[in-house]
Amino acid sequence: MTYFRFHLIFNLPVLAILWFLNSRYYWWGSELAALGYVLLAVMVFTTPWDNLAAKWGIWGFPRGKYSLRIGYLPVEEYAFFILQSVNVILLVRVLFHCVPVFKTWDITIMDTFTYLCIASPILPWLLIARQLYLWRQKKGPCVNYVIHLSWFLPVIYLQWVVAPKLFWDHAGMLALVTAIFGTYYTLADIVAVRAGVWFFDEKQITGFKLFGILPWEEIAFFFLTSLLVAQSYILLLPREMR
Repeated sequence: MTYFRFHLIFNLPVLAILWFLNSRYYWWGSELAALGYVLLAVMVFTTPWDNLAAKWGIWGFPRGKYSLRIGYLPVEEYAFFILQSVNVILLVRVLFHCVPVFKTWDITIMDTFTYLCIASPILPWLLIARQLYLWRQKKGPCVNYVIHLSWFLPVIYLQWVVAPKLFWDHAGMLALVTAIFGTYYTLADIVAVRAGVWFFDEKQITGFKLFGILPWEEIAFFFLTSLLVAQSYILLLPREMR
């Protein structure tokens, strides 16, 4: 299995099904704008994180499994960012239309405090970067995957600071979407690892693996990113859409 074939098997069929389900409902400009903003944020936010992990060797990609590389990552890896995010967003949209109880019409209050909270991840990211640097100075080239995961936590936490009522009222839907795609991509990832599409450095994981194949840190990654994409999309939607 190549990385491209992985997308053909696991990502594109899900995308086609969810797109068909969404095609029954008109796309408003505000929904498309929210989709676009989330995808832009995903690319800007994830690209340096993933490139750094590949550079440090936390995970890697055998040359025969991908087409070409940009930076330290295959182009198929960048496509994965987009495909996972679009699939999550499309499922959220389907649930809003098909399960009325998930729609609560909550308001996100955008005031000075909110904007300060949005900007505040800069400090924790700097602290995380410093800790990673010190870790590498002390331990050598190895950087534990679980520490690298901390890149996502400030954003998830601060989004809840910005709109706690919004996310609490949508907690059921967020939990459902996170569970579905976290589980789905975990199972797909097991297949990919067994097929050698990508691999992990044994020295940079804590050791526990699901079925002896997939590091728990990778499982956490899929659940965290699915949650982050889902709540980011909800946060950006206008009141009448959610």
